[in-house]
Amino acid sequence: MSNFEPKSLNTYAINICYRDMPCPRFKGLRIIVSDSAMQELFKHGKDLYDVVEVLETGYEAPRKRKEGTIEKWLVKGSKTFNAVIALSYNEAMKEECWVLVHFGRFGRK
Repeated sequence: MSNFEPKSLNTYAINICYRDMPCPRFKGLRIIVSDSAMQELFKHGKDLYDVVEVLETGYEAPRKRKEGTIEKWLVKGSKTFNAVIALSYNEAMKEECWVLVHFGRFGRK
Protein backbone atom coordinates (compact mmCIF):
# COMPACT_ATOMS: atom_id res chain seq x y z
CA MET A 1 0.00 0.00 0.00
CA SER A 2 1.13 3.55 -0.70
CA ASN A 3 2.35 5.99 1.93
CA PHE A 4 0.24 8.73 0.36
CA GLU A 5 -3.23 8.75 1.89
CA PRO A 6 -6.04 10.93 0.49
CA LYS A 7 -7.21 13.67 2.86
CA SER A 8 -10.56 14.51 1.30
CA LEU A 9 -13.32 12.68 -0.52
CA ASN A 10 -12.91 15.22 -3.32
CA THR A 11 -9.40 13.89 -3.99
CA TYR A 12 -10.04 10.21 -3.31
CA ALA A 13 -9.39 7.94 -6.27
CA ILE A 14 -12.92 6.59 -6.69
CA ASN A 15 -13.33 7.38 -10.38
CA ILE A 16 -11.44 4.36 -11.68
CA CYS A 17 -10.40 3.47 -15.20
CA TYR A 18 -11.08 -0.18 -15.92
CA ARG A 19 -8.22 -2.42 -17.02
CA ASP A 20 -9.57 -2.96 -20.54
CA MET A 21 -10.28 0.72 -21.17
CA PRO A 22 -7.61 3.14 -22.39
CA CYS A 23 -6.53 5.38 -19.55
CA PRO A 24 -3.94 8.15 -19.85
CA ARG A 25 -0.76 7.59 -17.86
CA PHE A 26 2.03 9.77 -16.52
CA LYS A 27 5.34 8.24 -15.47
CA GLY A 28 3.80 4.80 -15.92
CA LEU A 29 0.86 5.33 -13.52
CA ARG A 30 -2.81 5.84 -14.40
CA ILE A 31 -4.29 9.31 -13.94
CA ILE A 32 -7.61 9.34 -12.10
CA VAL A 33 -9.67 12.51 -11.79
CA SER A 34 -11.05 13.78 -8.49
CA ASP A 35 -14.63 15.07 -8.49
CA SER A 36 -13.56 18.70 -8.10
CA ALA A 37 -10.93 18.41 -10.86
CA MET A 38 -13.53 16.85 -13.18
CA GLN A 39 -15.68 19.96 -12.76
CA GLU A 40 -12.64 22.14 -13.56
CA LEU A 41 -11.88 20.12 -16.72
CA PHE A 42 -15.48 20.53 -17.91
CA LYS A 43 -15.35 24.25 -17.14
CA HIS A 44 -12.32 24.67 -19.41
CA GLY A 45 -13.44 22.18 -22.07
CA LYS A 46 -10.43 19.91 -21.50
CA ASP A 47 -9.88 16.18 -20.99
CA LEU A 48 -7.24 13.86 -19.53
CA TYR A 49 -5.14 13.99 -22.70
CA ASP A 50 -4.84 17.77 -22.24
CA VAL A 51 -3.71 17.08 -18.66
CA VAL A 52 -1.03 14.69 -19.92
CA GLU A 53 0.15 17.37 -22.38
CA VAL A 54 0.53 19.88 -19.52
CA LEU A 55 2.38 17.32 -17.37
CA GLU A 56 4.74 16.14 -20.12
CA THR A 57 5.53 19.41 -21.90
CA GLY A 58 4.92 21.97 -19.16
CA TYR A 59 7.43 23.34 -16.68
CA GLU A 60 7.62 23.08 -12.90
CA ALA A 61 5.45 25.62 -11.08
CA PRO A 62 7.41 28.27 -9.16
CA ARG A 63 5.92 27.19 -5.83
CA LYS A 64 6.80 24.20 -3.67
CA ARG A 65 4.43 21.28 -3.22
CA LYS A 66 4.65 18.48 -0.67
CA GLU A 67 6.35 15.21 -1.52
CA GLY A 68 4.30 13.07 -3.90
CA THR A 69 2.59 16.09 -5.48
CA ILE A 70 3.51 17.58 -8.86
CA GLU A 71 2.36 20.89 -10.32
CA LYS A 72 3.17 21.80 -13.92
CA TRP A 73 2.35 24.89 -15.97
CA LEU A 74 2.01 25.15 -19.75
CA VAL A 75 1.80 28.47 -21.60
CA LYS A 76 -0.48 28.60 -24.66
CA GLY A 77 -0.79 32.06 -26.13
CA SER A 78 -1.86 34.48 -23.42
CA LYS A 79 -3.13 31.71 -21.13
CA THR A 80 -1.31 29.43 -18.71
CA PHE A 81 -2.77 26.04 -17.86
CA ASN A 82 -1.80 24.30 -14.65
CA ALA A 83 -2.28 20.74 -13.48
CA VAL A 84 -1.73 19.38 -9.97
CA ILE A 85 -1.48 15.63 -9.43
CA ALA A 86 -0.88 13.69 -6.22
CA LEU A 87 0.38 10.16 -5.76
CA SER A 88 -2.30 7.89 -4.32
CA TYR A 89 -3.39 4.25 -4.12
CA ASN A 90 -6.43 2.89 -5.94
CA GLU A 91 -7.98 0.20 -3.74
CA ALA A 92 -10.24 -1.13 -6.50
CA MET A 93 -7.36 -1.70 -8.92
CA LYS A 94 -4.79 -2.50 -6.20
CA GLU A 95 -2.18 -0.16 -7.70
CA GLU A 96 -0.59 3.23 -7.22
CA CYS A 97 -1.98 6.00 -9.37
CA TRP A 98 -1.94 9.75 -9.84
CA VAL A 99 -5.02 11.71 -8.79
CA LEU A 100 -5.67 14.94 -10.65
CA VAL A 101 -6.61 17.29 -7.81
CA HIS A 102 -6.65 20.58 -9.74
CA PHE A 103 -6.71 21.82 -13.33
CA GLY A 104 -6.84 25.52 -13.97
CA ARG A 105 -6.22 28.31 -16.42
CA PHE A 106 -5.12 31.86 -15.78
CA GLY A 107 -4.18 34.87 -17.88
CA ARG A 108 -0.72 36.29 -18.30
CA LYS A 109 0.34 39.89 -18.75
